[in-house]
This record gives sequence, C-alpha cells and structure tokens, in this order.
Amino acid sequence: MFDGVIPPLTTRFSEDGGVLYAALEKNLEFYARARLSGVLALGSNGEAVHLTPSERIEVVRLARSCLPPDRVFLVGVSASTLDQAKQFIDSVSDVQTTAFLVSAPSYYKNRMSFKALRVYFERVAEHAPVPVLLYNIPQFSGIELQPELIAALAEHDRIAGMKDSSGNLIYLQRVLDQVKGRSFQVILGSAQLLGPATSLGIRAAILAVACALPEMPVRVLLAEGPASRQRQQFADLFQVAEAVTARFGIPGLKFAMDLAGLQGGACRLPLLPLQKEEKAELRRVIVPFVEAA
Repeated sequence: MFDGVIPPLTTRFSEDGGVLYAALEKNLEFYARARLSGVLALGSNGEAVHLTPSERIEVVRLARSCLPPDRVFLVGVSASTLDQAKQFIDSVSDVQTTAFLVSAPSYYKNRMSFKALRVYFERVAEHAPVPVLLYNIPQFSGIELQPELIAALAEHDRIAGMKDSSGNLIYLQRVLDQVKGRSFQVILGSAQLLGPATSLGIRAAILAVACALPEMPVRVLLAEGPASRQRQQFADLFQVAEAVTARFGIPGLKFAMDLAGLQGGACRLPLLPLQKEEKAELRRVIVPFVEAA
C-alpha cells in the first residue's frame, strides 16, 4: 500500500529546449528533505510526451540515483503501442522502481474498447518486472477508464492500483465501490479533491502542487490540527491547485516552483510561457503561501 504525497517531477528546459538535468537534481535534493513519500518520474507534469526516448531514460536514471533508497519511485509509461511500452520498460528494467504508472494508448481512441484496453494493460503488467498502476487522465488522453474495466483489471495479480486524475468525485466513488475489498489501491491525482477524498479512504496522492508547495497537501492528507484548521488548509490547497494546475497548467506549475525557490523554468514548445498578466495573477495566489512556508 502507498501512503502520503508524491510529486510528479517536472523537467526544466533551457531556452533552446535542452534538458537541464542539474536542475532536476536540485529539486530532488529539496524533495528528499520534505515530508514526501517518493516521486513520480515521467508523469504528465514532467512533459514526458515531449522528451526523446534517450531523455526519458536519463531522467529515470538520474531521479532514482538522487532519491533515498527507502522512498517510493514511480515511473510513467506513455506509449502508442504495446511494443513501445515493452521497449521502454526494458530500457529501465535495471533501475530500482516501485511501480510503473501506465497510461492508456489514445491516438486511435475510437478503437480503445473495453477488450482492447484490458488486453493492453494486462500485457504490460505481465511484461513489467514490478507492479503496474493504471493512469486515468481523461482530460489529456480523451479516454476515461470505465469503473467496470478497472474492476476487471483489479483481478490481475500484477496490477496493484491506479492513479485517478479525473477530478470527478462521483467517478472516484464509483471506482472505489468497484474495487472494495480487493488488494487494489486508488491513488488520488487531483489536489482539489484531496479533502473529501480522505473521507473516502484515500491514503496516497500524486499531486502537481506538491512540486512547489509540498507541505500543503501533506497537511491535508494527514488531517493535522483541529477541524477548523483542517477546513482552512483544504480551502488553501483548493485555491492554489485551481490556479497552478487547472487554470495555468504546466507553465503555471513551473512558475509557481520558481516563486518557491525551486527549479521550474521554461517548458518545451509547443507549450508557451505565461503572459505577464498571468504571472501577476499567479504570484498573488502563490507568494503568501511561499512566505508562510
């Protein structure tokens, strides 16, 4: 079982688009000192789809080498075909990994039926040397993993759970109902839902906001302090998450990291940096929490 908060590592790029690996090292040094359970490499917020195959491998190897051995280390797998997924897993099979977080192949989404997705996830799980987590992120993939599909996949002994980034509390409850009583863990991927999700039994979360302000989601997940303080902590987290991820996306997350003294930086095109007025708006939201940290 996973517990605690896990940040999805971002990738800092130079002005000409190169990967700044030293910046990743600096962020990992900070995360190692924070109350975080581990990290996710090559998630959506890491711009994994913008990295070359060799860059992905380098990010995974560097991240693992900088992380304390007792921390959870998750690696994202985003591929268009089963063969591509297998090839990537093989390329990092010697790296100590806790689990692979596997996205649904989505280019031919109209053909990604219940059966097609079940076969894909099961074949990936059977090939991987460590357990697999399903990744539900319909806002990017255009595919929502059906709760009934998740229930079927939960029967597989190498599929340990899923990350749900849908931001849909009703969907989350349906999934939890489908896998109740099984050794299958649902990990939250939406900071806006963290408060109510804890009452549903959620024990772990992979949250972008933790890349900039890790203590905010940790306090909410651990339900620290009296009820009135917990409600305020949830309201603060909701405000920051809405601004950082829901409104301004990865460029907003990276700017929030810059404001927090971490290595955010530029995105790789076609993602554009924030406009001046967007930065000013995000600064108004983030800076008070940075100063209070």
